Amino acid sequence: MLVEFEKELIETIKGVCKNTSPYLGELENKDEMELLIKGGDSFVFVEFLSERYENVVSKIGTFNIHILSTTSSKQQSYRQENIYRAIDLCEKIDKKLRTSELNNEFRIEPKTLKVTHNSITDYGYMYVLTREIQTEFLEKSEWLKEG
Repeated sequence: MLVEFEKELIETIKGVCKNTSPYLGELENKDEMELLIKGGDSFVFVEFLSERYENVVSKIGTFNIHILSTTSSKQQSYRQENIYRAIDLCEKIDKKLRTSELNNEFRIEPKTLKVTHNSITDYGYMYVLTREIQTEFLEKSEWLKEG
């Protein structure tokens, strides 16, 4: 269920930001960051964070959505515009997820939003927001047993 949900989540977010993919450590790799910053675009990375069982048939999945906005300019006005671009993209993703029905059939609950990276590098400026989301999972066969 988690794998299918993550794939569907990525495809849904691609409707807002075409540069959406699973998170594979891009924010930890200096060479990868150089390429992203030189691209001067926005990127979204989806990362599975955790799951916990609410009871024997229902579980809660938690994911991070990393919103990366970059500019090759180090000028203050460009950096501030870059921050606004990341916040705007986050709001668009939130709205898209509120109005989407994914296969797990439960709503996606936005949780905390925080700045996880804000720095000037040799290559430009990078700003990363991380939105935590949660959703519930219940096997269809479990629903049938309840009725």
